[in-house]
Amino acid sequence: MSGRTFRMHSAWSLPFRRDAVFAALADADNYPVWWPQVHDARRIDERSGSARMQSFLPVSLRVRLTEELIDPEAGVLRARLTGDLVGWSQWEVSETGPASATADFSQVVEFTKGVPAPLLSLLRPALHLNHRYMMWSGRRGLTDRLAAAQTPRPRQDLRRGRGE
Repeated sequence: MSGRTFRMHSAWSLPFRRDAVFAALADADNYPVWWPQVHDARRIDERSGSARMQSFLPVSLRVRLTEELIDPEAGVLRARLTGDLVGWSQWEVSETGPASATADFSQVVEFTKGVPAPLLSLLRPALHLNHRYMMWSGRRGLTDRLAAAQTPRPRQDLRRGRGE
């Protein structure tokens, strides 16, 4: 493993059904809707897309993601990354109760953006902190999105133009 290799892990405990969490995480096209640090997500073809990510550090990372595995039964989503990060990332979603799940994120990547290796070594703690903040923010955004989807909307009384 080189000094440019980063191993990241995060576990999200979520008060939602496993299938709802898996569906939201599998819908990468909509990550920018609920994940503030994911920008410019674009589908390239049926199996790949691109995105730009930026958290609190003034560094944007551009990646192309190609799906390697989508297994709803096992709860696994795995993608190959190229661009400023080269490697893989994976979600494993497991049921922890009738209406709760854990989403485990793992990633092993080489940081290929043009930063000299000695500087990258100095920045490593900040990059890990940046990642932790990004994951915290993503969990919060996903929780808000899934909660909103569960909230019953008032019925519209079409004759009067107001909800009940």
